[in-house]
Amino acid sequence: ELEEWLQDLSELEAVVGEDAAWRQIRMTCDTENKSLEEAFTYFVMEIQPKIQPYADQLNRKLVSNSFTKELDQKKFFTYLRNVKKSIDLFRDANIPLQAALSVDAQKFGMIAGKMTIEFKGKEYTLQQAAKYLEDPDRTVREEVYRKIAERRLQDKEALNELFSGLLEKRQQVAKNAGFENFRDYRFVDLGRFDYTKDDCIQFHEAVKLHVMPLVNQLYAAKKAKLGLKTLRPWDIDAEPAGIEPLHPFKNGDELIKKTVQCFERLNPFFADCLKKMKEMGHLDLESRKGKAPGGYNCPLAESGAPFIFMNAAGQLDDVTTMVHEGGHAIHSFLSHDLELTSFKEYPMEIAEVASMSMELFSMDHWQVFFDNGEE
Repeated sequence: ELEEWLQDLSELEAVVGEDAAWRQIRMTCDTENKSLEEAFTYFVMEIQPKIQPYADQLNRKLVSNSFTKELDQKKFFTYLRNVKKSIDLFRDANIPLQAALSVDAQKFGMIAGKMTIEFKGKEYTLQQAAKYLEDPDRTVREEVYRKIAERRLQDKEALNELFSGLLEKRQQVAKNAGFENFRDYRFVDLGRFDYTKDDCIQFHEAVKLHVMPLVNQLYAAKKAKLGLKTLRPWDIDAEPAGIEPLHPFKNGDELIKKTVQCFERLNPFFADCLKKMKEMGHLDLESRKGKAPGGYNCPLAESGAPFIFMNAAGQLDDVTTMVHEGGHAIHSFLSHDLELTSFKEYPMEIAEVASMSMELFSMDHWQVFFDNGEE
């Protein structure tokens, strides 16, 4: 009976979670649509705050139930550990703060979604304009780089205010939960049970010691390749004069078509996952004005087929993003049949294994994106 109760709870979580996910997806796809913004805001400000106290009560009911210890501990260990963590962190005082943070966290996308520049008489989103940073003409690269930077600076005050507000609210959430700072609170909130912040600091030092010299070598090689005395930020993605930047696809339809072909060669199941998402309308790939920046794969626990969001503009980096998010998507498909919604959730550390692995696995088949062997 306890396991049946957990399955009923899981189904409720899946339905509510997918409703919330769609509100966020739709808003990021069109940040200028006020009705979509209001639908998302209503959920996080009015619905979610009413759910949280009941979720805490249900968590406590589960932990205190005498039959919980009779559950298969190998299967339920991670789930129960996360439940106990949620109980430890829950504070009524944090409910309105967390609601406000959810709204504020989306404001960057709304601000950035409006950013465009004009170049050669045409308007471009910042993602679309980035293709000119690959141009062999250094004056073109510098002009576009500075236009992008200047456009971002126009929203400096709004972004600074947003950041300061997030910082203040997050610090208060941490204090309410008994932590000195948000970093320590967030470490626990993310479920990082297997390593500490000190391990992270040690890793940072290792990157500085061993990785940064390699980065500097790459920059030195780029400077030599371009024949420059000084490497500037607008030179990083450039090719030497006479070498045309790669154009792996023309639009979103061609990007998904070629990615399906790539995945088909790797594993037909992987290709079928993308075909299913395209059939269901679970893809929004091209950059456009009013669309939030960045890219993500959003799992949808109830329907099972996730949603891929990105800002493609015809560059090789977009291919990397597409197969990266495709790796996340296949992870979502493969985990869908797990018994509980909570079993399908995984921390960032393991989530990125699927996405980064797909980048590496698929590289042997990237020839589908190009017309000749030299490219």
